[in-house]
Amino acid sequence: MPEDKKPKKDEEVKDAMASMSSSEHSMSLPKKDKSKKVWIVLFVITLLALIGLGVYGYTKVQSDNKKIKDQQAQIDDLQNKKKTLEDAAAVAATAVTKAVTGNYLEVRELGFKLPLTDSIKDLQYFVNDKTAFFSTASLQSSAWPSADNDAAKFCSLGSLPLGAVTKFANASEAGPTQQKALSGLVLGYAPPQSSCSTNQATINLQNTQKAALVKAFESAEKI
Repeated sequence: MPEDKKPKKDEEVKDAMASMSSSEHSMSLPKKDKSKKVWIVLFVITLLALIGLGVYGYTKVQSDNKKIKDQQAQIDDLQNKKKTLEDAAAVAATAVTKAVTGNYLEVRELGFKLPLTDSIKDLQYFVNDKTAFFSTASLQSSAWPSADNDAAKFCSLGSLPLGAVTKFANASEAGPTQQKALSGLVLGYAPPQSSCSTNQATINLQNTQKAALVKAFESAEKI
């Protein structure tokens, strides 16, 4: 082989190798671009997820705050009603509402009267809206010396220890209560929910007087 052709072939080989190397480098560039795009997509997805969680968290907090405010408003309303009832009971306790004609206690505010027996001859009441709350002076007196620091107020008018009578327009409005139909109105009796004292003598008196009031309710008359 002539000497002048050999260098030429070497140069051709070098050029070919350089071309292949350059080709390899140029082929690897799209991989880097693709990887970069993947990371961008992941970043965008993560960012959107974080924004979504933030919005959800904010909405959840706002919703919870509204629920708390609504519940607090209900509690405040119940406390206000309770205070109104207690205030009315206090007034009734200091100026006992008692209108006895013959052997009847007249609840003029609601238009009915109850026959009195020896067990409830000292029957007392006060009216709040369309409901009369009942107790007796003897039951309240019995509660004062009760054990376990019982307060007499639990047997007072405001705690309806003998129950309550509500005036309704008709039987349907009265609902599932013990009812007494009178001319042009219906009375509904609601019994006490529990004993007003832990003293057994007071509990016994409460039960006796409650039964007497139920009998009086069954014989209620319109005035």
